[in-house]
Amino acid sequence: MSLPSDKKRLVEAIDLEQDVKPALRRSLLTMRCALDEIERARWNRKIIEHLERYLQTHSFSTLGIYFSTQNEPDLIELYAALSRKGLTLSLPVVMGKTLPLQFVKWKPGDPLVKDNFGISIPEIKEFVPLPQTLLVPCLGFTRNRFRLGYGGGYFDRTLEQQPRPHTIGIAYACLEVQFPVQEHDIAMDCIITETGAI
Repeated sequence: MSLPSDKKRLVEAIDLEQDVKPALRRSLLTMRCALDEIERARWNRKIIEHLERYLQTHSFSTLGIYFSTQNEPDLIELYAALSRKGLTLSLPVVMGKTLPLQFVKWKPGDPLVKDNFGISIPEIKEFVPLPQTLLVPCLGFTRNRFRLGYGGGYFDRTLEQQPRPHTIGIAYACLEVQFPVQEHDIAMDCIITETGAI
């Protein structure tokens, strides 16, 4: 799969004067789901390496993580190591369609259940304050670190809270695109791909 040319055709095919986000979401999700499994696993390892280095340069004690769905970068191998180093990990829980995410404490080995969206969440819900930093999966992203999500607005509402957490977008480099930034869009503090940190 020739991702650079595919991505170029994707961007050229969309009129940037219109609301491009719904079309971008469909195209990027299709592209991500078509990625070669072996190459994706290699990229995941690279993302983990870059993320480990990034976290070592910061003094975070609480970290909001995610479990991979729909071929998002899978960081599960990193979570046990972070937990052993003393970071308190938590997973996001959807509380309502118009509400910000809440976070539930989790450590590797804790039992999980599926929520209404089919996403794994801790079976025992020990709610914790908003973590100091969040790992935020990106369906797409811009060079200026703006994230394209699935359109539910959950992370947007979460990041409106104060104090605002440090945000680390996680994505594959081939999903960098252009889209108009709207007033409610909030740039990530950094985005980490298999090629490094932006």
